[in-house]
Amino acid sequence: MIQLAKQLVNHDHRLSATICLIPLPSGNNTNLTAGDDSRVRFVNLPAVKPPPDTDPARFLPTILEGSKRHIKELVGSDVARLAGFVVDMLCCTAMMDLGSELGVPPYVFYPSGANFLGFMLELQALHDEGKLGDLAELKDTESEMAIPSLEKPLPCKFLPSVVVEKEWLPLLIDNTRRLREARGIVVNTFLELETYALGSVSVAGNPPVYPVGPLLNLNSARPEEEEEEEYKEVMEWLDGQPAGSVVFLCFGSMGSFAKEQATEIAAALERAGHRFLWSLRRPSEMGITGVPGEYENFDDVLPGGFLDRTSGVGKVIGWAPQMAVLGHQSVGGFVSHCGWNSMLESVWFGVPIGAWPMYAEQQLNAFQFVEDLGFAEEIRMDYRWGSGKIVTAEEIEGGIQRLMTTTGNDSRTRKTMNEISEMSKKTLVNGGSSYSSMTRFIQDNTTTAAELVFVPAPAAGHLFSAVELAKQLVTHDQRLSVTICVTTMLTAGFKAAIDPTADDSSVASRIRLIDLPIVKLPPNTNPSETLPYILEASSASIKKIASDIIRRRTESSGDSPRLAGFVIDMFCTRMIDVAGELGVPCYVFYTSGANFLGFMLHLQALRDEGKLGDLAEMKDNEFEMAIPSLEKPLTCKCLPSAVVEKDWLPLLIDNTRRLREVRGIAVNSFLELEPHAIDFLSTGGIIPPVYPVGPILNLKAVQGNEEVMEWLDNQPAASVVFLCFGSMGSFGKEQVTEIAVALERCGQRFLWSLRRSPEAGEVGPPSEYGNFDEAPLPAGFLDRVSGIGKVIGWAPQTAVLRHVAVGGFVSHCGWNSVLESIWFGVPVGAWPMYAEQQLNAFQLVEELGLAEEIKMDYRWDGGMMVTAEEIEGGIRRLMAAENDEGRKRKTVKEVSEMSKKALTEGGSSCSSLSRFIQDVIDNIS
Repeated sequence: MIQLAKQLVNHDHRLSATICLIPLPSGNNTNLTAGDDSRVRFVNLPAVKPPPDTDPARFLPTILEGSKRHIKELVGSDVARLAGFVVDMLCCTAMMDLGSELGVPPYVFYPSGANFLGFMLELQALHDEGKLGDLAELKDTESEMAIPSLEKPLPCKFLPSVVVEKEWLPLLIDNTRRLREARGIVVNTFLELETYALGSVSVAGNPPVYPVGPLLNLNSARPEEEEEEEYKEVMEWLDGQPAGSVVFLCFGSMGSFAKEQATEIAAALERAGHRFLWSLRRPSEMGITGVPGEYENFDDVLPGGFLDRTSGVGKVIGWAPQMAVLGHQSVGGFVSHCGWNSMLESVWFGVPIGAWPMYAEQQLNAFQFVEDLGFAEEIRMDYRWGSGKIVTAEEIEGGIQRLMTTTGNDSRTRKTMNEISEMSKKTLVNGGSSYSSMTRFIQDNTTTAAELVFVPAPAAGHLFSAVELAKQLVTHDQRLSVTICVTTMLTAGFKAAIDPTADDSSVASRIRLIDLPIVKLPPNTNPSETLPYILEASSASIKKIASDIIRRRTESSGDSPRLAGFVIDMFCTRMIDVAGELGVPCYVFYTSGANFLGFMLHLQALRDEGKLGDLAEMKDNEFEMAIPSLEKPLTCKCLPSAVVEKDWLPLLIDNTRRLREVRGIAVNSFLELEPHAIDFLSTGGIIPPVYPVGPILNLKAVQGNEEVMEWLDNQPAASVVFLCFGSMGSFGKEQVTEIAVALERCGQRFLWSLRRSPEAGEVGPPSEYGNFDEAPLPAGFLDRVSGIGKVIGWAPQTAVLRHVAVGGFVSHCGWNSVLESIWFGVPVGAWPMYAEQQLNAFQLVEELGLAEEIKMDYRWDGGMMVTAEEIEGGIRRLMAAENDEGRKRKTVKEVSEMSKKALTEGGSSCSSLSRFIQDVIDNIS
């Protein structure tokens, strides 16, 4: 708990913590001070003395109940400044009610692992459903229990001691039931250690879970003044031992053994012949509720002559400076009681464990580390302190021998422990999973609710991406809500596809879509003027929506969300003025990649300096341009169609210029995909902060094309090339013929999405052929390729790309399609058509090596024809990437894994999203 308080105040300068120290009636209490940190204070509460003969299981609840009055008095008039109570996992029953009385939210600090949390939640649910058997009877059987937080079934003989003791189980069940009322559960673990367990507890119905560990007091490696002499003697002895040679036996602050068990340990150590350091302590007369003492003379408890016979290889001590010992290079194994703190310390220092649990939840910890994680060797996992059982010298010797053989360089256990040790350190630094989780905990619980108004462009890809970003934001931070202003008429099918409430009911109340009045365009409106006209006509409606959020906040005396700002599409910079009129910040969501953002900023700078030539004239030559967001010079024939069309360039330049006015730019990309471009955007202060938060994708497979999926089910893995050209992609008769000829010649299995182009002079999306006999395909083509290919209309692109049969994707290189192909690990055949797609294609082929060229300089409206030879050659190269030796396939798979990791806790985009949210909150006026 103290380490958590220190981590919190160090993480956020706005926080301070008061730790209430509840003294034990025995008087055996630790004096604590805040040290150098003035924002952590310790308050010693008056002692509460339970009545004589209080049952041990009622001891803590009685003390806690008696302490509530003192805590309430301590808070006093400061309740308005109080952000909440953070209570220990065993204090839930008493302290949850106190939080309610004071009107402040309670949080639980769970100093055990996520596995035990999941175990207790399962037991509590079974108990409340009347399905929990008598655990005390099960503990000596070979029965097994399926526990959601464990991958393997738990043998009942490894049930934790604390749940098989009938006087303790009701207290634990009640505490667990009450912790469901908490606003959040902070767990002393980290994602990389307990990935499976954390996934099992981070589900709907449970409070948010924040893994913020390992929380360790690394300063405890140094002794108190009265222990200095013993510490020095121990460390000098270790200094004289070879690296990795010593097995350290230590059983925690409550661990002790009487003569009979000590004799067995001594015999095992003498037989094993390993160097050892043994912390041997005398049992308390009070049993498990008392603190062990020190033996005045070890000869009284050890076999005669043992100390003399082992003096060359071993040392027996009382109290042990555990952290300092585990951190010493001579220690190669740790025989431990498997208390959670000790487990985390062993992980931190990379020392494999010999599992000898004693009490509390330690049997479960031992099973997890031995059977689930492979970080430990068993000494005796079903041991229970006070049961009267003795662990024999043979068992102990065998366990130590197995444990110490793990110290070799080739040992799997040693290698695994070293790997997780490195992860335990990285997780606490900026960008690590626990650091990000701590940030999220603070963000979720220290600021009032905030609402963002989204203004996406009225185009399918832009709207899809905006909705997905909104989902990411509200899922990432429970303080946030989003209103999305929809400036286009949506079909029922399209609305269902973007429905933000379909997958997660917890999102339903915090994302709303508002359909704005339909804007009727004047006749013969130039396409480049369409969006500016719609935005201008919609600005009054959008301003009213935002003003209503401000009004509700005012009328509710602060209970409604505060308007945090606008998040506008990259093409909707007119809304910067609306945000300014309302006095709120404006942010941009850039639905294209970081490379295109850098490209446009460079063009805008050249234009404003009078150095930008006529791009329309340059587009057909071999000249090259140096673009700061690209490592290689850009061939002018690959200039994006959007900038070589004179009607569109001024709009793009003006939009880009206005980007410099916003408070931040969220980009649909991720650091591992575009490191060079993101680095350019993030240095020099040339633009507002850039947040790569992608890949932002709608991965919900669209239903309704069973025939296509059944056909794919019958094709071999990675054998099919998929041709699909986006929501606006279509071809005339001549080009369709060239594609058909290429597909027939190359003999590759294919799935081709073929759609009808708009009539000459019409502007709009393609339509469907009523019958492909109407399509301009070569005579007999469909019959000749019926064994290997399939021609379809609209295609459920994400469902097709994720199918195991698909091995290549001939694409228009729209940015959403690029990200989808990367996510599913499918190499691209680059055939750009319009917008910024030529630049995307150049980046994929030339810079990143994730694509093969079909025709990078193709322009949909340029009258250009891609020949059958070019298409066939590109498809052959693309599908050759499917060989095991194929470099592109390997590269795409590697980047695919990176794309998924970027969005997970500690990943680059998850961390960037956290920074974006924090900046949004900090920028609220």
